[in-house]
Amino acid sequence: MNDIEYILDFVANLGCKMLSVGANLERVEDTMYRICHSYHLTEISIFSLSSLISVSAKSPTNITGTRQISVPPASNHLEKLSRFNQLSREVCQKTPAPRKLAKLLEEAEQIKDYAKATIIIGYLIAMSSLAVLFDGSFKDIISADLNTLVLYWLISFLGRRNINHIVVNTVSMWIAGTLAILYVRFGIGEHCFTIMIVNAMMIIPGIPLVNSVRNILCGNEMNGILEFLKVILETVAIVLGLVLSIYMFGGLIQW
Repeated sequence: MNDIEYILDFVANLGCKMLSVGANLERVEDTMYRICHSYHLTEISIFSLSSLISVSAKSPTNITGTRQISVPPASNHLEKLSRFNQLSREVCQKTPAPRKLAKLLEEAEQIKDYAKATIIIGYLIAMSSLAVLFDGSFKDIISADLNTLVLYWLISFLGRRNINHIVVNTVSMWIAGTLAILYVRFGIGEHCFTIMIVNAMMIIPGIPLVNSVRNILCGNEMNGILEFLKVILETVAIVLGLVLSIYMFGGLIQW
């Protein structure tokens, strides 16, 4: 392989990995441009969407290369994103040998994930705090936490099968809404809407919403609008799941 092929492989894979852990599309494109410029590539052309990255450039010796790569569905991982950002800065400053870039990217990705118990405890604390903020009772807190456990395992199960987020959100909130109704029906919870709203906060696509608005404001309107529409659809899916649960089982309780 020529040096430009190693560079473009690295640029495309780094951009893909950054997007897959929740990076903003405009930031990813800027990072890719900076790395290409640091290696003195010219005629740089980058096309990127949330599902696809294509990059082409020409080396100082007039060798042209192109790389195209599909981006997997995003799953926020801020620690990995921080490592990728740090790697991109180091590469721009030090410009290591192109043949070493793939190994550097592999090392940056090797982050020890938190234990599942730690993640679950974090979710429980967050959902309990939200229940208190929404003036929920102690029973509502318990109900919201029970639903949090169910949602964590359900979203993890569906996520491993690469199911579309719209479908995941609909199914997850249908189950969460149904359980909330049953909790109130059998006296485990008190305020059904409080439980539902708290659990909806767990899967609302907040970071993608911020990223889409930033893209629009920074002049990347096409990608920003596409991302914004995706966020809207995923949010509507949450509402749809809750409406279905109320329509199917709402008669079990007094509203």
